[in-house]
Amino acid sequence: MSRRGVWQLKHLTLRYCDWSGSSKGTRDFIDHLLPQFSRENAQLKIETAVQRGRHPSWHAQYINGRFRMVGLRNESPGDVLRQAVYLRSSAGRKTAKPIKERQVRSSPSIQGQWQPPELSGLRHKARVAAS
Repeated sequence: MSRRGVWQLKHLTLRYCDWSGSSKGTRDFIDHLLPQFSRENAQLKIETAVQRGRHPSWHAQYINGRFRMVGLRNESPGDVLRQAVYLRSSAGRKTAKPIKERQVRSSPSIQGQWQPPELSGLRHKARVAAS
């Protein structure tokens, strides 16, 4: 994501295993889609790292110092690209907590339901004072 013309993602590392089956889609992504993705995103530093015996994952580092990891186990090359675009489009901030829904009680209130104050009596007093 670009904020005032400055891209927030600065470093993207693709870690995968060169042998395991869970990295097959990631290896296909490296062969076919990664060169085009890196040309289109020249502002990023994109690296690949072989980690034997581990599931594949994207590791993203943002300019604000935050770090984010996305697992890619058994993903297709298109899904690996989709996750890379997702990381590029993120700002690197913490995700906001969802807004909680208000609590509703099944039993009515002892005090009764709230109603706004009636201003008709005040208007009447204002008319009497003005005349």
